[in-house]
Amino acid sequence: MSKDSLAGNSLQLEDAITAERSNQADDVSMKEGAESENLEVDYKTILANRPVNPLSWSRIRIYFTCLIIYLCSTMNGFDGSLMTSINTMDEYVDFFKLSGSSTGTGIIFSIYQIGQISATIFIWLADYIGRVKTIFAGTVLVCVGAIISATCHEISVFIGSRFLLSFGCGLATAVCPMYLVEIVPPELRGTLCALYNSLYYIGSIIATWAIYGTSITYKGNPLSFRIPLWLQLLCPGIVVLTVLFIAPESPRFHFLKDDKEKARKFFTDFHADGDKDHPLIDYEMMQIEESFMEVPKFTIKDYFDFPKLFSSKTRTYRSLLVIAWSWFGQFSGNAVVGYYMTTIFLDLGIKNATTRLLLTGINSILGYIFATAGSLVVDRLGRRPIMLFSTSGFVICFAIIAGSMAAYMNNGNQAAGRCGIAFIYIFNNVFFSFGYTPLQPLYPAEVLSSEMRARGMALFQVTQGISSFVNTFSAPTAMKNITYWYYVFYVFWDLIEVLIIYFWFVETKQLTLEEIEALFKSSHPVKRSIEVAKERDAENKRARKEKKELKELKSKQTV
Repeated sequence: MSKDSLAGNSLQLEDAITAERSNQADDVSMKEGAESENLEVDYKTILANRPVNPLSWSRIRIYFTCLIIYLCSTMNGFDGSLMTSINTMDEYVDFFKLSGSSTGTGIIFSIYQIGQISATIFIWLADYIGRVKTIFAGTVLVCVGAIISATCHEISVFIGSRFLLSFGCGLATAVCPMYLVEIVPPELRGTLCALYNSLYYIGSIIATWAIYGTSITYKGNPLSFRIPLWLQLLCPGIVVLTVLFIAPESPRFHFLKDDKEKARKFFTDFHADGDKDHPLIDYEMMQIEESFMEVPKFTIKDYFDFPKLFSSKTRTYRSLLVIAWSWFGQFSGNAVVGYYMTTIFLDLGIKNATTRLLLTGINSILGYIFATAGSLVVDRLGRRPIMLFSTSGFVICFAIIAGSMAAYMNNGNQAAGRCGIAFIYIFNNVFFSFGYTPLQPLYPAEVLSSEMRARGMALFQVTQGISSFVNTFSAPTAMKNITYWYYVFYVFWDLIEVLIIYFWFVETKQLTLEEIEALFKSSHPVKRSIEVAKERDAENKRARKEKKELKELKSKQTV
């Protein structure tokens, strides 16, 4: 075949694809009233005609903002691993006169959840003073709490400092997911927002490996746990010093305050790379304006009107999804395994405290790797398939962990003990870190409407805190009295979670926030969401095929 013939074929294919895209765009414009079907197509059409370089200055500013906000996620990871690790250290236990799984230990762990629940009373600040200032205020409180905990000598003061620290952490981390969902461009939202919670493991890595080092270097000295307590200042301290200068305020907050010019400036600077005439600006402004059309002016009193979250069938459905997912995120066995991992290792035959710390440190590194991997595929695999895969894995893991622990405790079977340890790693990483860690804050922020988001995330935080509190406070007694039967309970509970996810959870991948809102107005949201996901997959497959064919023809043309 001649070069002219190849060139002709290439041009014909390009013309055909261009015509097809043009027809799609015309069809979209003819159906402007049917946003639930076409919002994503419109956005993709605009980006196809006026692409924004992913390495442009506007995108780089978004990435830097995300990195600062991600540091807030490290706070929970640091604290979880910090308390898990120092709880196995003789220096800490003797200093505060505790034991690894005593009621006092349960209170120290559980006060963290109480502080986070209490913080929800003040999440209205996100709609009153702004998302960024609320995050700043929360991280300041974390720093103050960390300083007190690192310098105190009384157990009562230590517990009080943990309440203050967790209160600030709860305030900041409740606002961060909705802030990210609101500022990240739709085509990047799935990946960048899912990555937020994977930074939990960076905090965990810093804590576990710092404690591993100090447990060896300062063995027998209170500095072995004091230094890690001081390190709790690291990540929130960076946020305090930078967030007000780097992070832009959410355009949806500007709309709440009737300041549309600031919202337009945000889209110009951060989504359109400074191009004031870019069609994305008008498109996104129109979307938000329509979503706020029926939203009354915000008052602090409105924030406490939680019954309004259940004032209609659609609102109730959304709110129940938030409650269910937040409960699952802490009551699937992960809180027990996370906070009491070193105690579980002891029950499975690991007697050396340093070895238990080493195993915990390795778990943190693996957790980060699997959480990051999960974050990168949430928009490709979808939310529902990942949830179902992970939760089904929990059932299998806990069945094996319970059996292994029974064999070790009853018969001293060393192989069973090693098997149990292996499946703790598999549970924590292959299933929980990969599936639940990226989606825990992302999914609730997605399914809530703009008007519900602040109150809904408060509901998420309260439910998560109650769930975690019940887990961490009851776990020491349960592990002591019913041992491996405690893990059998999670086999059956996680099976119930699988059924709830399958029948009631909607799919949100590759949808704009406004399109997700439209899903809940359909008669069968789950069924419709699966249909839309399949349509998106087919559309993306066609686009990849067209791109590949064009590339091949152009390659032949140059031969």
